[in-house]
Amino acid sequence: MLKTVGIILLVLLGALLLMASRQPDAFAIERAVVIAAPPEVIFPKIADLHQWAPWSPYEKLDPQMKKVFNGTPGAAGASYYWSGNSKAGEGTMTVRELMPPSKITMQLDMLKPIEGHNVVEFNLEPASGGTRVTWAMRGPNTLLSKVIGLFMNMDTMIGKDFEDGLVTLKTRVEAK
Repeated sequence: MLKTVGIILLVLLGALLLMASRQPDAFAIERAVVIAAPPEVIFPKIADLHQWAPWSPYEKLDPQMKKVFNGTPGAAGASYYWSGNSKAGEGTMTVRELMPPSKITMQLDMLKPIEGHNVVEFNLEPASGGTRVTWAMRGPNTLLSKVIGLFMNMDTMIGKDFEDGLVTLKTRVEAK
């Protein structure tokens, strides 16, 4: 009986790993909003990591989160390290490239709760009624993230955070 249960568990584990291995090797998540302001007004609120606190949904996950900023605010090479509760996790965001006022590229290195190394990009494009701000993230789909993806939709989960952050950014920019 115990041997049969062990065989069944091994077959189920094998099937799970097979399904996971068939998932894409990379992921991309993207959300956008139109903000009634020129890109020159919006750009610094994203490029300067010190200005994320009022609009980023991740800042709300742990009010006691430890934060350390390095580098020149709003410049390539500037970084933001955080360490918080199990929801906020631990990681570093580093500004890699700035193309004022249209594009910001950052490196996101998550250490906890799950290690991940992804590229985050913000694009600001002229649009009817203002500026279309797109928040995107892309990266490798590790075996662990493929397995998790069988049970949870990462695009829905992280996409909701991006939507919330963009709406808050829009509200704050348009209120001024």
